[in-house]
Order: sequence, then C-alpha cells, then structure tokens
Amino acid sequence: MVKDLHKHPERLPEYRKNYTNVYPFSDGIFKMLMANEAKPERTVKFLNAMLDLNGKNAIKTFTLGVPESPGVLNDKTAIFDIYGTTEAGNPVLIEVQQNFNTLFVDRLIYYTSRVISRTVKKSQDYNLPHIYVLSILTENQFPLERNTYLHHSQLARNRHFFYEKLDIYLVEVEKFFTIDDRTKPEKREITNRAEMLRIFRAVLEEKEIPIEKLKNLLDKDFIKDVSLTGYTDETLLNEVDGMTNLLYEKQGSYLQGKGDGILESAQLMVDAGILTAEKAAELFKIRKEDLLSKKSKTAEI
Repeated sequence: MVKDLHKHPERLPEYRKNYTNVYPFSDGIFKMLMANEAKPERTVKFLNAMLDLNGKNAIKTFTLGVPESPGVLNDKTAIFDIYGTTEAGNPVLIEVQQNFNTLFVDRLIYYTSRVISRTVKKSQDYNLPHIYVLSILTENQFPLERNTYLHHSQLARNRHFFYEKLDIYLVEVEKFFTIDDRTKPEKREITNRAEMLRIFRAVLEEKEIPIEKLKNLLDKDFIKDVSLTGYTDETLLNEVDGMTNLLYEKQGSYLQGKGDGILESAQLMVDAGILTAEKAAELFKIRKEDLLSKKSKTAEI
C-alpha cells in the first residue's frame, strides 16, 4: 500500500474509504500521538505503562524537549522520536525502530551517550540524572528468544547490576502479538504495558477499544486522534514518503543478510527445530536454498 501510494498519490481517497485508522508507528504520526503538547497526561501514562514505573518511581509530569540540549531533535542523524524530561529532571528518550538492523543497539548507545554528555557542564560534577530509554521495535530483533518480547538492559559488573541510573527497555511489538495469540486467555500477561500494546494492536487491526480502557491507559480522545479523518492528505503522503524510504532501506539490509548475521540466525532457528526452512526463509527474507537441513549438514561431514 505504501509503495502504491508513493507511486500513485492520487489513490489516497480510495484508501481513505477502505481504512479507518492511521499507522501509529510511522515517525510523524507517533510523535503526534504520543508527544502531544496539548495532552501531556497521555505521554505520562504511556511512559509509566511501558517502563513499568509505579508509586514513588512513577513519572508525574513530562516536559517535551530539553533546552540545555540544542540541536538534538533537529540533528538529521538523531534517532529519538520523543525526547524530554520528567519533573525530577531525568531524561526520557523514546524511539521507534522500523526495520531489522544488527547495529541499532550501537546507534542507540551512541545517541544516548550524546544526551548524557550534554547533562554535564564544565563547572558541575559527574552526578548524572537517571536516564530512561524506550525503543519500540516494530520488527523482531531477537528471533531466537521467541518467548521474550521485553528486554530490560542495564550496566552490569560480573553479571550483577551496579549502575542504576540507566534503564534501556526494548519492546518487540510483533513478538508480543504472537505470544499473546498462542497463550490461553487466562494465562496472558496482565500488566499496563501489555494492555497498552493491545490498544495499539486494536488500532492496527481497526477493532473497537473499550472507552474505559482508553481512559485508564491513555485518554478518550486517543481513538479520535488515530482516525484518518484527522489528517490532511499532505501529512499522510509525507508519512508515505518516509515509510517508503524505510522499506527500501529494509530491502537493502536483507540483501546483506549474510554480513548482518541474518542467515546465521535463520539457520539457528531451523537447527533448533523452531522453524522450518520454508518459514525461516519467509521470515528472514532469504532464499530457502541458502539454508541447510540437519540431513544436509550430516552428508557434508
């Protein structure tokens, strides 16, 4: 659909008739939804749910943008979609990772370190604030960990956490949906984070969301804000252009699968019996012929 609209923008009215909601994870739409200055409570609720912050650790107010860090949001190479501080002055960084990339963690750490360096002035000591990083992964980045969609990273020493001021949360959205689907309803995860992700799934699948759930987790206006009717053709076509670039970037990364370790990951999944060669080829966008069955490996030996 994105490719079609990129080539034929005149077809947008047809898509408006067939779809109700926008795609909430495109860069511009996500910022408009989750960094709405007119609705700061939405951002606070979203962050508390996704970062699992409760009680005295919960965020109470959130200010978008950090005057002390000029240029971060305008830097072409910056990857954070939302950047702000809590009432305690702690930076919170949110980004949406749209495609599989083995270097995305390197980029995440690099840009996080830039934010950290800006918090220390020459006349100050090195008492750093607590920094939270939330990365929403729309594609699975850790396919071998099929039962884990949430990855909480901290600095460790001898496998024990020793620095508590840096929390990085990586959330694999599609994997959460898959886990939810294969889990019996009575055993599914019951957390605000899980319920928040289910709201986004309902948006993607254009299903009705109970008003009470919206009020508790976000606000009642959220469903109106994801409606296509609230966006101009210009805005939607700009998002299409951005998503088209990501699609081509994604295809390029798949072509470099061997160098990026994609083929190796697919082979491990086949060897472990988690995926068939056909399914692994489809999932990792590689040729089935490049995967070896256990029988073939034995024959080679």
